[in-house]
Order: sequence, then C-alpha cells, then structure tokens
Amino acid sequence: MAVRKQDPTSFNAKLLTLRSLFIGMASVQIVTAASATLVALYFAETGASQEVAALAPAFYSLGFLVGCFYIAGWLSAIGHIRSFAAGAGICTASALAFSVSDSVPFLLVVRFAIGVATAGLFAIGDAWISESADKESRGRLLAIYAIVLGTMSVASQFLIQLLPGDLDEAFVLISMLYCLAIVVLSAAQTDPPALKSNANVRIKAMFQDSPTAWVGAFVVGMVATTLLSVAPYHAAVLGIETRDIGLAIGVLYLGRIVFMYPLGNLSDRIDRRLVIMMSSVLAAFLLASVAVLGSGDETAYILAAGPGWQVLQLAAFLLLGGSLLTLYSLLAAHAMDRTPPVFVASASVTMLFVSTVGAIVGPLLAGAVSGIFGDISLFWFLVLITISYAGFAGLRLIRKDAAASAEKTHHKVAQTNSVELTPELKR
Repeated sequence: MAVRKQDPTSFNAKLLTLRSLFIGMASVQIVTAASATLVALYFAETGASQEVAALAPAFYSLGFLVGCFYIAGWLSAIGHIRSFAAGAGICTASALAFSVSDSVPFLLVVRFAIGVATAGLFAIGDAWISESADKESRGRLLAIYAIVLGTMSVASQFLIQLLPGDLDEAFVLISMLYCLAIVVLSAAQTDPPALKSNANVRIKAMFQDSPTAWVGAFVVGMVATTLLSVAPYHAAVLGIETRDIGLAIGVLYLGRIVFMYPLGNLSDRIDRRLVIMMSSVLAAFLLASVAVLGSGDETAYILAAGPGWQVLQLAAFLLLGGSLLTLYSLLAAHAMDRTPPVFVASASVTMLFVSTVGAIVGPLLAGAVSGIFGDISLFWFLVLITISYAGFAGLRLIRKDAAASAEKTHHKVAQTNSVELTPELKR
C-alpha cells in the first residue's frame, strides 16, 4: 500500500515542522510563569519587604524591555538556535542563583538578566513562527501558539504545588525545564527560517493613531504585572498556603484562556472599545473585592472559609483573569483597526514596548504606595488605575467614531510577550 505524502505547504505539515519549537517554547513559558510566583514567595520566606518584592518584577520587566531591542542583533549574528541556546543558558544559571544566594541586590540583577534573556527567547519563537507561515496559515498558527503558552501558564501554578516546599530545591528543579528547551530546539529536524522583516517602535505615532490602545497597553502592563508578581507575596505574608496561592494564580491564567475567544468574537461584532471598557469595569470591581477581602477581619474569615466560599473565590479569580488578562489582546486588535497596514508590525512592537514600560512602572509605584499607606493599599492602587482607564476608554467611545467595517481587522490572540505581527494579519 502506497504511503500518501503530505503536502509541505499544507497547514498540518507546517504545524508538524514547528512541533519542536512549540515544545521548547512551552517549556520556557511554564518555567517563566512559575518563576514569577516562586520569586514572590522566596522574598516573603526570606523576610524581605513588599517594596523589595515589587522591585523584582520591575527589574525583570526592565530586562525584558532591553532584550526586545537587542534580539535582532543576536539573530543576525549567530542565528535562531544558537541565540535560543544562549538565552536559555542565561535563564538556567539565573534560576540556579536563587538557590545559592539571599542577597537582594544580587537577586534583583539576576531578575534583570532573566528578563533580557526571556525577551530573546520569546522573540525567537515569534519570529520563527511568523517567518515560517504564509498568510493563509499564520493566524491559526499564532492562535495555537498562544493557546499553548496560555495552557502552560495555568500548568505552571499546578506545577508549584508539586514542587518541594524548600524553595531552593524548587528553583533547581524548574531550571531543568530550560535545559529541556535547549535539547528540543537543538535537535529539531527542521531549520529555522531566514529573517525577512524588522519593526521599529513608533511611540508618538501610535498614540496619535490609537490613544485607547496605547494607554490601555500601559495600564494592563502596570496592573497585570503587579497583580501576578506582588500579590503572591502579600498572600504569603497573610498566611495563605503556597498551594492555595498557586491555585489562585493558575485560575487567573485559566480565565484568560476561557474568555479570550468569546470576548474577541464579541469585539469583532461591536465597537471593540465597548468590550474593552466593560472588561475594565469588571476587572476594577473584582480587584476592589480582593482589596476588601484581604484587609482586616476579612482576612481571618478567608483563612477559615469553607469549601463553598473557596469555590466562590476561585470563580471570582477566573472572572478577573478573563476580564484583565484578555485586555491586551483586545487592545492589540483595536490598535490594528486604527493603524495603516504598512505599520502593523511596528504597532505590535510599540504595544509591547508600552506594556513593558507599564510593567516596570506599576510595581515601583505599587511599592511606593504600599510603603506610605500600608500593604493593602496596593490593591486599591490597582483599582484606581483600572477604573480610571475604563473612564478614559468611555470618553474615547463617546468622542471618536468606531472604525469602519472595511478597516476593522479580525481579532487575533496576542500575547504581551509577542514582539511581531506581520502586515498580513491586517485584513
């Protein structure tokens, strides 16, 4: 019986050739998401202040921002695979550093280095997929890639529950996942594609094209990074178990996966800014609930809560993840609605840049607010920022007409660590 050869240009064939990349990037994502929680727990365990815990994500985001602008040089000089191996090697050594040192300044520098290297790893993954796919398959491949990364974000928090209680040992074990990624990519049977395009940051021009997307990217960077990186520290200080913290963060990520496509499809049918505004209002309400329940006598009530109340709390975190963590994708689609096709790739990089700056500023401001007004004020700070943006989006909705149907792009799943969307994604 003759074996039917698969058309190398078909979608299934392209997906098959990218399997090693997907596995490698899945390994990177699960350890990246787990590390954000573990670092917060580590500082809580060592007795560091919440201000120090807020500096860690800020240093990571600053490193990520720097890495975004240097990865193009790495790729052109030594290629995809060797750049990936170098970045993963830096991440491995940096993760191990947490198991051998308690020095706060040293560990902050380590988080900066991880940020630089991680930006390179995700840039390589995005560029590899974007350059490998044609315009007929690129959207589906990027969507599958985003789902893989989202699933790994959820799995990372369940992984935390399986790791040893000794955080030094936990960092040693998760560093092995970087090694797995290096092995898988180095042994890939397909060669990475040649780079075909570059994109430049257009900060002023993008603000003029789409203020709602620009400001929203900054706010989402501030709020999401602070919530995911500093809140675990606050929960640990309150006495909440590590496994419960990991479960709550995992449910946040799960909310993004569950609500991404429903909200995206809704935003394709109505004015996208309306969906953005409603999601922001819901996120602000849920953050306010967290602030109320995390203060005073309510904290003791949470710690002694029964199973029914705990399920209700997890449902609230699911909705919070679905309203907050999906915003970046909606904002990216809105930015494409307002951006000339020739600048779509630049708009994608600019969105990443603005969001990363927000991720740097957010934890720093949250740390300062906590130092002045107390730890619980961190959550009220996030509420104020989120509801203020919802008001801004509402004003833009009233004052500026929606994009015409002929100009409106179809919603595509976008990650805050994605550095490139090619002009073909604009329809």
